[in-house]
Amino acid sequence: MESTRLISAMFLFAVIVCIQLVSVNPEPVEKCLDGRYHKPSPSPEGPDYADCFSWKNKSCCTAEFTIELKKNRVENIWNFTWNHCGNLSKECERYIKDEECFFQCEPNLIKWHIGKAKIREVPICRSFCHDWFEACKYDKTCVADWGEFNYTSGSYICPLNSKCQTFAEVYGDGKGLCNKMWGSSFKQEESSNCMVMRFDGPGNPNDKVTKPVQLGSTLIPSVVITLLASSVSSFIF
Repeated sequence: MESTRLISAMFLFAVIVCIQLVSVNPEPVEKCLDGRYHKPSPSPEGPDYADCFSWKNKSCCTAEFTIELKKNRVENIWNFTWNHCGNLSKECERYIKDEECFFQCEPNLIKWHIGKAKIREVPICRSFCHDWFEACKYDKTCVADWGEFNYTSGSYICPLNSKCQTFAEVYGDGKGLCNKMWGSSFKQEESSNCMVMRFDGPGNPNDKVTKPVQLGSTLIPSVVITLLASSVSSFIF
């Protein structure tokens, strides 16, 4: 009986270890996305750091980037204007800037990278998505996915035959906004294992967010794997 239990436990433990090995991301968290404006690795910034202050103590973006962002938004960085359907409200612009800061400066995005500076389904806290939508729901855009603007004459413009509509009409709610605005880059997360695009204080709350383990078509949160491993260890010994 004890022998059977031990064999079963060891088998389960081996499965868990295999899952953990499969889920390991080859790039460490101490590496930044491989983007045009990203640093190779995160580091503290000095007094010239002009924006994106949540990440000043450990940032993947440079002071030069924040200076340009504060001065001209992304108009020189990406040849794109946030005001493509009229001037954004100040509160909405703040959230759009938060997203740009998050993408450029957040070290933990490397956990969700799928190649160079591309990311997929980064879990964004439901409360943040909700607040973002509330700030922008009366502002306007011409596309749901901001990766679908036409690149013409050196700048990004609204696609032909598109029309300006409110964020409320385009996205419906915070979930629609987070899940659609940048394609599959972000998704609204219902659990507490989620990231925010702005925070106060010296610590980064996104450090604790883990990427779920893929087991076939099922996603298993890493914390569950850890708990299972701990339980099996206790069972064996």
